[in-house]
Amino acid sequence: MDTSSIVLGLVFLIVFTAPVAYAVMGKSKRKKQALKNIQEKAAIHQIQLNEIDVFGDDYIGIDHKSEQLIYGNLESLEKKMHIIDFKNFSIDLLEIRKNDKSIEQISLVFKSSNTQHQFDFYKDNDDVKVSAIEQFELAKKWKAKLS
Repeated sequence: MDTSSIVLGLVFLIVFTAPVAYAVMGKSKRKKQALKNIQEKAAIHQIQLNEIDVFGDDYIGIDHKSEQLIYGNLESLEKKMHIIDFKNFSIDLLEIRKNDKSIEQISLVFKSSNTQHQFDFYKDNDDVKVSAIEQFELAKKWKAKLS
């Protein structure tokens, strides 16, 4: 009786934990592939990324040596990668609130005398389930790196 209970318990453990482990490994593999694709795409533009953050479907990266920033969306990586020579831009952290407790949008805004770029870290109406607080901290980290 004891042996069969142990075997049955192990079977249930495997049945319930295997899908979770598979999902975690798959997500890790997709993130590694995304990082590789971003590095390759940046190398085409002679950009050697020192730091990259991937969150949801978005990415942001920096080449400290050439002082260039890249950002974009993984789904449109092949079509468009935004490249900014950030030393020529002023950088502002934009936080739009619906009310005192709810954040609607968090963005970094890059302004120069004749152009403006905006990278959204968080938008309340996006389908991606990310925490506004985590994205705010990430945006503050990137603003500090670029300032």
